[in-house]
Amino acid sequence: MKNTLYILLTFILFACQKHEIEEVQGNVAPDERLVTQAMKDTYINRLYISLTGRKPDQAELNLARKGIGKLAGIPARGVVIDQIFSDEDYTIRLYDIARGDYLESLDTAVIRTDYDQVVNALQTATGASREYYLEMERELKALLEIPNGLLGNKMDVTEMYRRIVNNAYYDDINMGSENFVVATFQNFLFRYPTNVELENGTKMVDGKPASVFLTAGNSKEDFISIFFDSDDYAEGVVINLYRKYLFREPTTVEMFTKTDLFISSGDYRELQKTILTSDEYFFN
Repeated sequence: MKNTLYILLTFILFACQKHEIEEVQGNVAPDERLVTQAMKDTYINRLYISLTGRKPDQAELNLARKGIGKLAGIPARGVVIDQIFSDEDYTIRLYDIARGDYLESLDTAVIRTDYDQVVNALQTATGASREYYLEMERELKALLEIPNGLLGNKMDVTEMYRRIVNNAYYDDINMGSENFVVATFQNFLFRYPTNVELENGTKMVDGKPASVFLTAGNSKEDFISIFFDSDDYAEGVVINLYRKYLFREPTTVEMFTKTDLFISSGDYRELQKTILTSDEYFFN
């Protein structure tokens, strides 16, 4: 009995003792991240290089630093990106990248020279030759209009892509109707067309009635219109941006939400912004 009482008293005394907790100054919770000025500047420089092809000058850097503020949260990052979107260099780079990716960096001076030659040829052309030159003039003029169309917000990125693939230069790079269909699928959907898609797409480009993405058409123009209006194209835009900025494929959820965003708005910049303001892009 005495032993039991002794053990009980010892337990009570031990439980009543005070234990001090040592607090370590400057300790940060594991789920918080310290954002330094160097990290902000690195982010700003990465944005400018990615979106304009150059580093910001001092005035642009100062403006971006002011926009990103102290916390550098997602809304503040969006402010900086909107500043860059308003820069003409951003818009010009969109076309430069497209020419590099799909037209082997075709010089705009070459397009202008070819256009002038076609216009001169039209002065004397007749019959079938005239029809040929009229089509060439239309295609070349459509390419020449891209920079001002983008700068004036009269044209979106999708319309730019439509014009990029609808000309003699793209045809020469991807010779033949079948190669045209294959190249367009690989360039914008990042996959090879199925046998049915290839067969029907080739027929359509050759001017024969066919169906692609469950939509009927009978010309090359129909194929281009159907292709760039498809949900598959929207998915390709999402894949391209994730690979370009995050160096990975989008997850199933990301693919669904971002594709839906692009389909509903058609806003390429807004899609870019959702990726470029993410913590994943900022911290990596």
